[in-house]
Parts: sequence; structure tokens; C-alpha cells
Amino acid sequence: MKKLRGIANHFSTRLLVLAAVLMAMLAALVLRLWYVQVFQHGSLEERTSRQSVRRIRTLPIRGRIYAADGALLVDNRVSYELVFHVSEMRQPGHRDRTVEHIVEQGERLARLLNREIPFDRAHIERRLRVYPALPTTVFSRLDEADLAMLAELPEQIRGMEIVPGFRRHYVHPGVATHVLGFCGRVQPPSEPGSDDFSYTPLELRGRQGLERFYDHVLAGSGGMKVVQVDTLGYVHREIGEGYPSREGMDLQLTIDLEAQKTAENLLAGKTGAIVVVDVRRGGVVAMASSPTYDLSQLTQSLYSEMAVDDARRPLINRALASGYLPGSIIKPLIALSALETGNLHPDDVHYCDGAYRLTPRARPIRCWNRSGHGELTLVDAIEQSCNPFFNHCGVATGLDRIRPFLLAAGMGVRPGIDLPPVGGSGLVPSREWARSRLGRNWIAIDTAYLSMGQGSITLSPLQAAMLTAAIANGGTVYQPYLVQKEIGSDGVVRRSTPPTPQSRLQASAENLELLREGMYRAVNRSRGTARQARNPAVSLAGKTGTAQVQRPTEEYNDTWFIGYGPVDNPQWAIAVLIERGDSGGSTAAPLAGAFFSRWKSALAENNN
Repeated sequence: MKKLRGIANHFSTRLLVLAAVLMAMLAALVLRLWYVQVFQHGSLEERTSRQSVRRIRTLPIRGRIYAADGALLVDNRVSYELVFHVSEMRQPGHRDRTVEHIVEQGERLARLLNREIPFDRAHIERRLRVYPALPTTVFSRLDEADLAMLAELPEQIRGMEIVPGFRRHYVHPGVATHVLGFCGRVQPPSEPGSDDFSYTPLELRGRQGLERFYDHVLAGSGGMKVVQVDTLGYVHREIGEGYPSREGMDLQLTIDLEAQKTAENLLAGKTGAIVVVDVRRGGVVAMASSPTYDLSQLTQSLYSEMAVDDARRPLINRALASGYLPGSIIKPLIALSALETGNLHPDDVHYCDGAYRLTPRARPIRCWNRSGHGELTLVDAIEQSCNPFFNHCGVATGLDRIRPFLLAAGMGVRPGIDLPPVGGSGLVPSREWARSRLGRNWIAIDTAYLSMGQGSITLSPLQAAMLTAAIANGGTVYQPYLVQKEIGSDGVVRRSTPPTPQSRLQASAENLELLREGMYRAVNRSRGTARQARNPAVSLAGKTGTAQVQRPTEEYNDTWFIGYGPVDNPQWAIAVLIERGDSGGSTAAPLAGAFFSRWKSALAENNN
């Protein structure tokens, strides 16, 4: 009996201990529930809210670009993207199941839309590992047909979303490509509060041309909208707490649309550039470069192909390329330096026998007219582009006295145009340059070649146009520019570009008039080398140039024409460069005349 009572007491004690343990566990559970419901209620409610609410960055509308006459050049069009919120597409079990599910859904949509799937398993694995909270773009630039097919999916995909955005629309495809530039989609720059966004779509930002230079003006700033989503991740409704995006400003250019079209049509099939500028302001009226390409058809693969096209080099804006030998278009500046330094008098006469010799036994520098021009004054020499005349003027003046006139004309100095810095400043040599680059002192024969635009001197078509404008307007070298106005979304002009003098030719009015007279004769006299620039629309004065380019594997001519008009009241200056032409007179000058004839004809037709 005692033994039975002992066993009963033993079990009773164990039951009591077990009951106490159970009661303690129950008390702990109740205490935990009370703690969660009372003390953690706020944080849990916020977490739940975060799971059903998305804070989405809204894209700003990028500013538009207009021509000088108000014609729209670059606009925006609505574009849709399909994205996967990979964090909402997780599957139970190992991560491989989630990766497989996302890839399967991507392939399903690719078959539906007849597109290539843009990702593979490795891409999704990396997204889940590194950027699980950010969505991944599946397809871009969805059209109405794509949207209709997606709307009729028999089974919706959890985590899929159609996101509206914008893409650039080029109203005149292929026109002003190198001027306008293009945009690319990038992650927008960090802003205050940007870490709070659950979705930040890629934004259009400028990468080339005006789109890049004025990106801070065109881009605007993003906003935020707060939306509530259902259990599948689809937007249920938009709720408060957001703020609107701010549109970018519009740009109105100095480019005349008809002038730009005319210049580009004339360059079709050629390699070179045409630049036309406002003589009294510096605004660029046309800037064409060839070969070119169509921005509306630009893709990453096409851009990569053009980047390695060493034969055509369509990505280069040749209007800004500063590595061209000027040939005879430099001669007016050589004459100016000789006149202003007293090494040439307006009435001086020189005899051309077809060659220039630095010394009686030196190797001759031939004139293009091998039989010689005979006796010439300065005006005659500009009209007929006599090499020996300017060889003599240059050597008599010397490099040290020529150089300041070239620099004052804008050579050897970046033009300062409102485009990303490309093309360099060109070359105006100095004695120090000769010692460092040629490994020897500068000598007189170098000056003789420089004086006819050969040897160690280069410039760009834009620089050539600006120095021509300075000769026409009385000596002021203006800073060239492309944007006349920045206009807010409310239509109010925020900024206008004033004419900005950059430098001034060191010349008297009388000496500039001598240059203009010679350039007038070059176009309008029977012996003038630029006579093929004559046209019925605009009277021109000008100068041709033929630069002999020597490469290790070939020799060819780069051909030039510079001019201004109308002669009695100059408004425009033009520079035409054609690579691998015959001569400035036969290749470049006719294009200048055709430009003004066709441009004026197009303007007349538009006004009727």
C-alpha cells in the first residue's frame, strides 16, 4: 500500500510540473500576443501597408525642340513597357523554382508578342540576388496591338505590370541628326527621398548633341504617385501622398528647317559638311554633316556597327571636325596680316611665273596655274588664288606676326558652340609647337606652305564659316550658337541667347574692304576661281580652297568654298567642305550656289 501511494505521489508531482510548464508556455504565448497586438501594432500596420502600397517615381515629360520658324523637330510619344516585379513572383521552395517560373512567364509572353525574350536564367538569378526589390524590364515600346493581346491573357501573371512612359519622336527623320543628338534610358539621378520608391523606371537622358548639352534644361524632374495594389500586385487605385513631375523646358533653335534640309540634300552621297551662320549674330542657320543616319531608326546594334565603320564614319559631325587643312581659304587672313604689319601695300604688284622659290636654288612651290598669272595686285591674287603671291606675303610677314591674326579669327580656339566638346580647336602652329612636335625649329619654308593653307595648320568648317562672317560684318568674330530660346511649359521664354563677340580681327575697315573686293571678284569675274558659286537667288563673295592631303596609303584633295551674301548687305556666311573632291572651284563652289538657289526657292514655295 505504501508503495502504491509513493507511485501516486510521484506521478502527481510530475503532472504538477508538466501543468506548470504548460501554464508557463501558455502565459508566454498570451504575453507575446498581447505584446504584438499592443506594442507592435503600429509597425505591423506600416509593414502591411508597405506590402499593399507602391511608391512609384513618375517620369517627367521631356522638353521639345523647335526650328527657328517654330517647326517641331523633336517631340514625345507615349511608350509602354512590360516589367516583372520579381520579388512578387517568388515560388515556394528553392530559389531555382522562382527563376524557372520567371523565365517560363517571359517565354510565354515572348511567344504571345512574337518577340525575343530579353533575359535568361543567369540574368534573373542576379536580379534576385542583387536587386530583388527592383523590377526588370521585359519588353519596351509596346504598341496598341501588343497591349490588346496582353489584355486578353487567359491567366494573368502575378508581378507583371504595364508601365507608361515616353520616347523621342523625330518629326523629320534623318534631318539635323548630328545637331539634335539622341537620348538613352538610364537610371535617373538620385533625388531626396528616392530611396522610398518601390519602382523607379528608367528615364530618357541626353547622350549626344543638343539632347546631351541641354539635358539639364530638357529633362525636367520626376514626381511620385502612390498606388494600392491587390494580392497579385496589380494596381487597385491611386491614393494620396504623391507629387507631380515637372516638365522639361522646350528649345527653339537658330536652325532654319528648309536651310538644313537643303544642305543635307546637297551632301547626299558625299563626304563633308555645310555650315551656314548669321553674319551679325553668330546663330547657326544650317549645320549638315555627311554621311549621316536616321535617329528614328537608331538601335544599340546599329550604333555599334556605325562606331566601327572606319570607312564612312557616320557618327562624326564633320562640321565640328577640326583636322582639315584649309588650303587657299586661308589666303585672305595671310593678306590681312601682311597689310596690317606693313609687309604688303594695297598697290604692290607681284609677278607670278608659275612657281615660288624661297631662294634661287630652292625647290619651287608650284602655283595651280603652272604657266603663271603674270603681274598681280592683292585683289587680283585673291580673285585668282595665286599661290606664289601669298607665299611671298607670308614669308615676308613671318609666323610670329601671322599667328595673332589667325588666333583672332577663331582658328586654334574652340568655337564655344552649345554642343558637347568634340572636334578640338584646330592647329595654329608656333615655334614652340615645332620644336616639341616636329623636333626642329620652325623655318621659312614652313611659313611658305602655311600661307597657302598646307602643312601645319588645320580648322573645322564651323571655324571657317565664323571667320568668313567676321570678314563680312566688319571684323567681329561671334561665338556660334544653336539655341535661341529656352521656353517653359507655360510658354514663357526663360532665356534668350544674345550675340556674343568672341574676338575681333585686327584690321582696318580699308583693309577688310580689299579682302571683300577680292572675294567678290572671285565669284563674279570671269577669271575668278569661285565663279561656279554664282546663283540667281543671292549675290555672293567668296574664296575657294583645295587642300592636298597626303596619307601613307593615298593622296587626295579636300575641297572648300567660303563665302557670304548678299554682297551689298551680308546676312549669311557659308562654308562648304567636300572630302576627296576635285577642286574648290569645281566641287565645293557649285554646292554653295545651289544651296542659296534651292533654299530661297523652298522658302518662296512655303510662303505661297
